[in-house]
Parts: sequence; structure tokens; C-alpha cells
Amino acid sequence: MAKEPDKTEKATPRRRKKAREEGQVAKSVDIAVSASLISIFLAFLFYIPYAAKRLYAIFIYYFSEPLEHIPEYDYAILYTFVKEVALLILPIFALLLFVGIAANVAQVGFFITLKPLAPKLEKINPIEGLKRLFSLKVLFELVKNVLKLAVATAVSYYLVSYLLDGVFRFARSSIYDDAYLLIKYSLIMILGFALLSVPVSIADFFFRRYEFEESIKMSKQEIKEEQKLYEGNPQIKAAIRKKMREMSLTRMIAEVAKADVVITNPEHFAVALKYERVKMRAPKVVAKGVDRVALRIKEEARKHNIPIEHNPPLARALYQSCEIGDYIPQTLYEVVAKIFAKVYQKRGLGG
Repeated sequence: MAKEPDKTEKATPRRRKKAREEGQVAKSVDIAVSASLISIFLAFLFYIPYAAKRLYAIFIYYFSEPLEHIPEYDYAILYTFVKEVALLILPIFALLLFVGIAANVAQVGFFITLKPLAPKLEKINPIEGLKRLFSLKVLFELVKNVLKLAVATAVSYYLVSYLLDGVFRFARSSIYDDAYLLIKYSLIMILGFALLSVPVSIADFFFRRYEFEESIKMSKQEIKEEQKLYEGNPQIKAAIRKKMREMSLTRMIAEVAKADVVITNPEHFAVALKYERVKMRAPKVVAKGVDRVALRIKEEARKHNIPIEHNPPLARALYQSCEIGDYIPQTLYEVVAKIFAKVYQKRGLGG
């Protein structure tokens, strides 16, 4: 839960990552318990026929004529019998281990951390202990466990009542019938508790998620401090960006002096072009701008006697299709060539 009333904002990705590294995750133990019960039921349902046949064969082999095996193998017969039985039980334990890991990985993903095992002073602080004792988490656990106990007792009572009639038949039935009834009733009991655990685990999972989200909430000040720490002061960053734009504009305006011609709207757009026959395959945009920047480009062009040609469609087309440093598109070669020819003609007349 949120420890302070001012922590009203959702956690940032960095806060979530830090909480995960510290072992704080939204995880329900009941999910693993529910999955294990269902897995045991399914495993017993499909595995018991094979296991029963194998176990029957083991018993027949070792105990049908015990006097024949015991003198020959001595204590080795006990070791062999235990090993055979263990091999039958091993798949069940392997399945439970796999299901337990999978249930946890499905909730929080795969990660390993030892930080939750590290000793913390607040855990032994009696005041913090009292706060945890009267927290919503403890109340939820108490209500959940009481409900689980009550429902489990009720389910057990009705199941036992239903199965009791069959249990009384054990005394007058064969050992095979007894084994069948024992397995059947065990499966019914496991399935009953498995189905009971599903809604409990779902409710517990959503509560854990809610509790986790509340526990990692941040205050507005914490978010601002995090942004300053990882992204820098917004005011300083804004000042740096402004300075960089000014420097970039200054460099671009300086390139106007090297241009051959400036194409204008004439009021809103201005694009400066440069062309060197030997070095360039086509004219290149060395500066461009709109409104105030366009005015500065034209002022710089007049200062250095750079020809200014008014051609609104061409100015708009160059501004929209080219970035600074780009060659003009091939579709504009003809119209730009005419302008350069006109500029070169003027220069020739002037010279």
C-alpha cells in the first residue's frame, strides 16, 4: 500500500525496474498451489493406471515368494524395492517442481534476486511491525484464510459424507476393489480442493497486484527528482536546446554567403542553393527557412550580393522536399537549371 498520502502517481518504468530488482513483485502463492492441485489430479488420472500396474508387478516379484529373494540378496532387496518405488514417485515430484516454477514465472517472469533475503532494520522495528500487523494486507490474509478454512471444512464434510458409504464397503470387498475405491475417492478429494482453490487464487492474485501497485506509487516530487536525475534539469535542457538551435541557425546563415542563388516565395519561404560543376552532381540546398528565418536568409543574401529569384511554386517545392545538405530532386532539375542559367548570364553581363 502507499505509505504516504502524497504518493498518488503511478510508478515510472524506472521505479518498477528498481522494485523488481529488489524482489518486489505482484505474486500470489495461491496461484502455484491451485496449479499444483490441478496438476496432481491430472497426473494421477492419467498416470495411476501405469503406476498401479508397475507397483503390482514389483510387489508380486519381491513379495510373492519372499523366502526365495531375501536369503539371496539380503538387504539389497530392500534397496532395490525402494529404488523402484522412488522411480514411480519421481515423475510426480518433477511435475510439481515444474508447475511451481512455471506458475511463478507466468506471474512475474524469470528473474533471480537474493535482495529479499538480506536483513533489513525495518523488519525488526517494533513500530513498523505493529503497522504491518494492522495493515490491509494482514486483514486480507486473515479473511482469506478464515474463508478457506470454512469452505474447506464444508467441502470436506460433504465429500466425506458422500464417500462414507463406499468406505464402509472396504471391510467386505476385495483388495482390488479397495484399491480402486481409495484411488477414486482420493481423486475426488483432490479435484474438490483444486476447484475450490481456483477462485481463491484468482482473488489473491488481483489483490497482490493491487497491493503492489499501491506500494510502488510515487509522489509528484519523486517523479520530478527522478527526471532530473536521469534526464537532467528540464530548464537546463531547454536552454541547451535553444542554444543549439541558435548555433545551428548561425551556421546555416553563414552558408548563405557561399550560395549561388536564393529562391523565395517571396515572403514566407527562402531556399539557398549552391552548385559546383566539378564537385556536385546537382545543386545542393545550403540553407532554408520560413517567415523570420526566410527574412534573415534574404538579408544575408543581399549583404553578400547573392541573387534572389522569386519563384513561389519552386520555393515551396524545394522547402518541402529537401533538407539542408540534400541535392535537389531530379524532377526540379529543369526549372532550377533555367534559374542558374539566368544567374550565370547576369554574372557574365556584369563581368
